[in-house]
Amino acid sequence: MRKSLILGILSAFDPVERDNQRTNLFSQSLVMTAMRFAPILLTYFLLIGGVSAQVQKPLKLNELIEIALESSPQVLAARDQSKAIKGQLSSARAIPNPDFEMNTGQQRSVSGPLTTGNVSSWSVTQPLDMPYTRYPRVNAAEANVRAAEASRIAFEIEMISRVQQRFYELMRRDAELKAAEEDLSLTKQIRDRMQIRYDVGDTARFELIRAQTEFLNAQINAESSKLRVEQAKGQLRQVVGHGLPPDYEVVSQVLKIEPLPPLPILLSELHAQSPELQKAKAEVEATESKLSFEQNSRLPRLSIKAQQYNDPNFTDRLYGLVVSIPIWDFKGGQIAEAQANASRAKNQFNAQSQSLEQQLETAYKLYQMTSYQVKILDQEVVQLASSARRIAEVSYRYGERGMLEYLDAQRTFRVARNDLIKARFDLASVLTEIERLRATPEWIAKIESGK
Repeated sequence: MRKSLILGILSAFDPVERDNQRTNLFSQSLVMTAMRFAPILLTYFLLIGGVSAQVQKPLKLNELIEIALESSPQVLAARDQSKAIKGQLSSARAIPNPDFEMNTGQQRSVSGPLTTGNVSSWSVTQPLDMPYTRYPRVNAAEANVRAAEASRIAFEIEMISRVQQRFYELMRRDAELKAAEEDLSLTKQIRDRMQIRYDVGDTARFELIRAQTEFLNAQINAESSKLRVEQAKGQLRQVVGHGLPPDYEVVSQVLKIEPLPPLPILLSELHAQSPELQKAKAEVEATESKLSFEQNSRLPRLSIKAQQYNDPNFTDRLYGLVVSIPIWDFKGGQIAEAQANASRAKNQFNAQSQSLEQQLETAYKLYQMTSYQVKILDQEVVQLASSARRIAEVSYRYGERGMLEYLDAQRTFRVARNDLIKARFDLASVLTEIERLRATPEWIAKIESGK
C-alpha cells in the first residue's frame, strides 16, 4: 500500500503520466456523452432519412396536380377572391339598421306663468327594405358569387391543364432521352466494330470516319436530350410551385387515348359545362339585376318612424311614415351606366361563346389529324423502318450491303421513331386542351374534393 501511495505521488509530479491520465478521463467522458446522446442522434438520423426518402419518392400526375392546387399563390388568391365576393352577398342580404335619436334640455318661461323643468325627446326610424329594390340587389350579389366561383374553377382547370401539359412534355423528353441512349449504344458498337475491321484491313478509312461521325452525332444528341429533360423538369416545377423539391422524380405515365364523341356533342358539353361561359352568363345576370335595381330606385323609399316628446306639462307620442321621393335626382346617370354594362356583358358573353366554339373546333380537327398520324406512324411507318433496319443489319453482317446503307436505314428508323414520340405528345397536348375546354366532370370533382 505504501508502495502504491508513493507511485501515485510520483505520477502526480510526472508530466507524461499526468497527460495520460487526462487523456483517459477525457476519453471516458466522451464515451459517456456519446452514450447519453446516442438515442437522440439515432432518432434524428432516422427522421432525416425518412424525410429524404419521402422527398425522393416518385410523384404521380395526380399528386403533382394536388400540390399545384394547394400551394400555388395564384390559386390561393383566386379562392380568396371568391370568399370576398361571398362577403358582398352577405352585405346585400342584410336588413337596414334603424336610426335612433335622443335629445334632452330645459324648459324656461320667457313670459307668462309656465312650468319650468327638464325636457327630453327620442325617435326611432326604421328604413323599409322594399322588395322592388331588395330582390334585384340580392340577385345581383348572387350572380356575382356564381361568376366568382366559375372564375375560380376556370383558373384551377387552367392550372390542371398546364400541369398536364408540362408533365407530358417531360414524358416526351424522357422518351427522347431513352431513344438517344439506345442510338448512342448502337452507334458505339458500330464504331468499335468498324475500328476492329479497319485495324485488320477489312474496310476503308472512309467507313471508319463515317461510323465515328455517327457516334459523335449520337453522343451530342444524347447530351442534348439530357439537357432538355432537365429543362422540362424545371418548367414542370415552375408550374407546380416551389413546394416541389428541385430533385423530384415522377412516375412515367402513358396517356390513355380514348375516342372522343362527335363534335356536336362536344359543343353541347362546352355550353353546359364550361366555367368560362358560366362566368360570362352570371355576369350578364348580375348586370341585368343591377339595371333593375337602378330603375326601381326611382320609386319612393319608405321608413317607419316613432317619436316621443316629454316636458313638465305633457307627453307627446307620434307615429308616422317617412317617404323619400326622388324629385331632383331621377337616377338618369346610374340607369344609363347600368344599361351600358348590361349590353357590354351580353356582347362579351356572345364573343366568349364564339371564341370557345372556335377553339374547340380547331382542337378537334387537330385531334383527328394527330390521332391519324400516331396510328400511321405506330402501325406502319415505324414498323417498316424497323424491318428495313434489321434487314440492312443482317445484310451488312453477311457482307451483302455496305456500312453506309446500314447507317442510312438506322437514321431512317430514328427519324420515324422520333416523329412517333412527337406525335404522341402532340396528341396528349390536344386532348388536354379539349378536356380543359369541356371542363370534364373528373376535373371538377378533383377540384371540389381538394377545396
